[in-house]
Amino acid sequence: ETLEQHCSIEFERYLRPLMPNAYFDKDNDASDGTKGDFIFRDSEDGTEYISIMFEMKNEQDGATHHKRNEDHFKKLDRDRTEKKCEYAVLVSLLEPESELYNGGIVDVSYRFDKMYVIRPQFFIPMITILRNAALESLKYRSELALVRQQDIDVTNFEESLNDFKERFARNYDLASRKFSNAIDEIDKT
Repeated sequence: ETLEQHCSIEFERYLRPLMPNAYFDKDNDASDGTKGDFIFRDSEDGTEYISIMFEMKNEQDGATHHKRNEDHFKKLDRDRTEKKCEYAVLVSLLEPESELYNGGIVDVSYRFDKMYVIRPQFFIPMITILRNAALESLKYRSELALVRQQDIDVTNFEESLNDFKERFARNYDLASRKFSNAIDEIDKT
């Protein structure tokens, strides 16, 4: 709970002013039997361009069985898929002695697609990195859609031009034959 509260407060303090339309809230939908801790979504002009499922894990005080970060990957990936989120991020205080997890943002996409493990201090940078990359991707996707539309317009123009050429050629051929026949008839007369 304290880790969830910390992340929620950090988001509201630092990112809410920069992302006033973003959705960041507890995942309260357990209809599929499981739920993540938080879902982040942002959109531009009605088009969602980023979605992240967050799971927060903190070591229980006095726990005798210590969990590992890896123990939570499968469930987090399932939650991400069921809630139709693009990314999955485990915010973890587990394995406090691990140099790997203490070093920064850890990409575990080799095991589960688009999944990262971070310490709480990387919560804000993680959202901004993924969001900025998604915004850039949205810009390129929009440009690509425009180019495709222009390509379709050129294709339609080419098809119309070819159709015109074929009809013109048929009409010219027909008119030419009629003209030739008319000349022949005049010569005979």
